Amino acid sequence: MNDERKRGAAAKTPYQTRMRRMAAGILIVGLSISAVVFAIAPAEVEDEQGGVHVISAANSKKYQLELQRIGGKAAVVAAEFNDWFDGLWHGRQLAGTLAVLSLAGALLCLLAAKIPPLDE
Repeated sequence: MNDERKRGAAAKTPYQTRMRRMAAGILIVGLSISAVVFAIAPAEVEDEQGGVHVISAANSKKYQLELQRIGGKAAVVAAEFNDWFDGLWHGRQLAGTLAVLSLAGALLCLLAAKIPPLDE
């Protein structure tokens, strides 16, 4: 009886096999695309102090003060978050974003393989 239970638990259903294959596919394709994007993306331009030099109206102190005067601290935080989020979709940051998203997608598929399908 114990041997039957061990064999039954070790046997994978077609659903689990499909979900594991999907996870592997997502991981392989996502990390491959991430590597290609990282290889072809231009490197960030650094200034003399070693910081990334980006000229933007959002980086000026006057813009920050006006934004805080008009919308308060929440508007400044929202603008900073928006700039950060926008930066995730350009250059080498995009490669990191794609890698994280593919890892998350593969992990979700593996977790879904643990959950039995509704039709069983």
